[in-house]
Amino acid sequence: MDKWRTPEAQAYRKLYQTKHWRHLREQVLLRDLFTCQRCGCHLKRGKTQPQSAVVHHIKPHKGDLDLFHDAGNLQSVCWSCHSGVIQSEEARGFSTEIGEDGWPLFKTINQRLQSLTYGFFHH
Repeated sequence: MDKWRTPEAQAYRKLYQTKHWRHLREQVLLRDLFTCQRCGCHLKRGKTQPQSAVVHHIKPHKGDLDLFHDAGNLQSVCWSCHSGVIQSEEARGFSTEIGEDGWPLFKTINQRLQSLTYGFFHH
């Protein structure tokens, strides 16, 4: 039993052991050319290296099977990015990365629009 996960999270961890997931994971890695979509490094098979391949759910699925199996919600990343930057963003709820233009980098255009209008429309 995993003492760090909720009972719900422990239940849907089993989805990662299915044949369907293993096939989908391989398709995503091939689609992304075994390249980390965050830092651009070439991904390696296995689980012990910083460049080890992780297929990440962009929007957390929380057990939603449609979202879990949606290839459009998946991206290939290296273990270093997944266990560092990505998990930090998920815990915080936003990215702290700054683009070349000096503005924060956003995952979606809606997040950018919300940041630009926050001071004008939020009461």
